[in-house]
Amino acid sequence: MEIRTQIAIVGAVAAAWGMGQWVRVRPVLDRASEAERMSLGALEQRVAQRPDDAIATRVLLRRYLDHGMPRVVGDTVRRAPETIQRDGVVCLLCARSEEALGNVAAASAIVTGALNRCGALPMDLADGAGCDVRTQTELTIEGAALDRMTEWRVTPVSDPARASLAHEIATRPVRISTQ
Repeated sequence: MEIRTQIAIVGAVAAAWGMGQWVRVRPVLDRASEAERMSLGALEQRVAQRPDDAIATRVLLRRYLDHGMPRVVGDTVRRAPETIQRDGVVCLLCARSEEALGNVAAASAIVTGALNRCGALPMDLADGAGCDVRTQTELTIEGAALDRMTEWRVTPVSDPARASLAHEIATRPVRISTQ
């Protein structure tokens, strides 16, 4: 009985090992965190080799903004395929770069276009197009701040304090009283 049990266990292990040849293992880390760990040079190379890689492009644009290179963001987006240019996150980052350059009207137009495209997408396609709820919320807040800057006729270049105040006002929570 003991030998039969051992043979059954060895057989089960062999069968499981043999089935492992056909089983696809899901990666532990998602592509976004993989791209976030890459160096700037490696990201640039990845985007150059695969220009339709939305995740790598998003991470690269964020990295450019973090390093204070808004002109490079705009240049990178202009060279990207149309599907990448229409991505909600890419539009948000592009609008932030235009705002940093003082082009409030261009940034507002980018945000408005992105919100319109995101609103027209079915829910099951929105995440893949960079139009998840978080991105749409960020676009809305960015749009409100840009509208305030347009109303005040300021830019982050001409009046950084008021531009910062416009962003602060755009992110304030709304309080409703019943009195």
